[in-house]
Amino acid sequence: MEVVIVAMLGIMVVVTGAQIVCRVFFTSLSWSEEATRYLLIWSTLLGAGCVYKHAGHISITLLQDLLPEKAKDVIQILIHGLCILLFALIVFYGIKYFGKQGKQLSATMRLPMKYVYTCIPLGAGIMIVHGVDAVLQHLMHMLGKEEA
Repeated sequence: MEVVIVAMLGIMVVVTGAQIVCRVFFTSLSWSEEATRYLLIWSTLLGAGCVYKHAGHISITLLQDLLPEKAKDVIQILIHGLCILLFALIVFYGIKYFGKQGKQLSATMRLPMKYVYTCIPLGAGIMIVHGVDAVLQHLMHMLGKEEA
């Protein structure tokens, strides 16, 4: 996933650079801004899953750090469970939105918007997978501590 995101960011740089060169020396590219916008949306939603996987989102853990190890795992399981619920809602409503707006065409590139809107349920679905993995990791950690 990280390779795909980096590739998208690289394409954004190339397209934006080409737009600057074309605007200065030739005629501006009509599609470049739209393509860059859609690549940014996709890389953001896919990148959110990567950040979630590595626990890189901002969090305040002051009270959690004061708890014993087993209580920390229980709190983490509850937090990830709530996140999974939120991501499931995003998938559900993302699919509904996709169904309503999927036949619309983008203004400049005439790209079916379903290709843009697909990133909403896909990105949230990836975060569900990472959330379930995190819950299982915390459960295994709790079971491992009990056996020791």
